Amino acid sequence: MRGLIGPQSVNSLVSGVLIENAPLDNGESTEYHNFLHQLLNIRTQTLSLLTQPLHQFYKTRKVATHFWFEPTVEQIMHHQPNDSHGSAHVDATPLNTVYEKTNSWNVTRDFIDAEFRSQKVNTVTLKFCISALENASVATKTITKPHPDQPLEDKNEIVANVLWKTLEIRDFVTSSKHVHTPWGKALHVSLKGDDVSRPMQEALLTALELIRFEVLTNKTFSKTYTRPLGNELEQKNIILLSRALSLLPIKLKNMQWLGPLNRDLLVFNSFVKALNRSYRNLCEMLTLSFFLNGLVVKDREDYFEINDSLPYMADVNVALGLVCKHYLERIIEGQSAIEALASTEKAFPTCVSVKEDLETGFQFWTRLLEAVVVLFKTNTISADTFNMFSNANEWLQNRKF
Repeated sequence: MRGLIGPQSVNSLVSGVLIENAPLDNGESTEYHNFLHQLLNIRTQTLSLLTQPLHQFYKTRKVATHFWFEPTVEQIMHHQPNDSHGSAHVDATPLNTVYEKTNSWNVTRDFIDAEFRSQKVNTVTLKFCISALENASVATKTITKPHPDQPLEDKNEIVANVLWKTLEIRDFVTSSKHVHTPWGKALHVSLKGDDVSRPMQEALLTALELIRFEVLTNKTFSKTYTRPLGNELEQKNIILLSRALSLLPIKLKNMQWLGPLNRDLLVFNSFVKALNRSYRNLCEMLTLSFFLNGLVVKDREDYFEINDSLPYMADVNVALGLVCKHYLERIIEGQSAIEALASTEKAFPTCVSVKEDLETGFQFWTRLLEAVVVLFKTNTISADTFNMFSNANEWLQNRKF
């Protein structure tokens, strides 16, 4: 199975510890500390998927998370029910029975090929998976139990079922009927239309998660290093827009970085990396779970191709967020949109095309706003959150080139 999974989850199980070191920005904000505590749920689910088919020794193995800001505190990850670390008995929870809770996905090639024809695509992506569940009558067909005597064979079958399980675990799809939750509806709306690249699909999923965690906001963190130019309203809009656009990758020349930096965006990027890496580990352990439970054909040559088809293969940097911030600050200084664009292109010589990347970023923002509207209409987010995005969007419209 060389090339199928990364080492982090397995290392945590073998060593019995998951050590969370300080990120590049030093992780001094209270919000980041709280966020890491919140991520313990998804990380426990990931570990549960790994230990579920293993020997009892590993099912009962104590695994603890240690944060650099709480070096003497153990965060025990109760990855299987009925284990006992110390005096506490561990009951079954959605965190340690995630394999059993998501045991209704065994969608075969026939359904996937039919959806390929219906959606006029030939690749399994997040967009493909969430779109396939738009219609309740079609979604019902995906409610299927595994057949160990008829294991899944095709790569697309494996990747699609992994992504569907991921969406269920993260509450984008219901467990009972495999239809969209409000978060799933928002994701689906944001991914509609053609030409939604894989990086943009992943960025939209990350953005919705960060909205749910109340991280993608226009508020400064408890530890703030600098502030954007402008009055209070302009600063808030720039903070939100630059954070949102920093979720997208940017095309860079093969040379060292030349251009402005911003430590506050680096702080935000620490949230993004922690979340995306947790998502990646979850997808990999879901994939491994299919193999260890004998639900897929193991004798194959496409292990790396399966791994490469899973989301969040690589970390995203903050380059586009820096470009967005610089561009909007030039507008605030009184430059026209064309002048601000020229100034930004000059300030970031490492970028292949500042204009194209900003255009992509603004398209991403439009899609994200459509998702926010859906969340507000379904009473999933507060009016304050909706107004935060809506006001920033209105402010942005007259400042595009």
